[in-house]
Amino acid sequence: MSISVTVNDIKGIVEISVVGSFDFSLFNEFRDAYSNYIGQYTHFVIDMSMVEYLDSAALGMLLSMKTALGDKAMIELANANGFIRNILMISRFDKRFTITQ
Repeated sequence: MSISVTVNDIKGIVEISVVGSFDFSLFNEFRDAYSNYIGQYTHFVIDMSMVEYLDSAALGMLLSMKTALGDKAMIELANANGFIRNILMISRFDKRFTITQ
């Protein structure tokens, strides 16, 4: 379980990669990953290609992120496997986030 952050100043994107289980154990680390960029960047990509498990706490953390960043920020949930993508779709996250392959 870990989180890494990559900032692309040229494109104005903050990419947050989550590895392993995306659950409550990552609460502080996930919040810290985007908190320093509030008001500086408006495009965030959450790379979920290495997420093996996602629970309701992770969904709540994503919603908290959306609230903290505000309506002008675009949050892209990228590269989720079929199982994780299904959870996102059932939870109707496609209505609040951009979900990409």
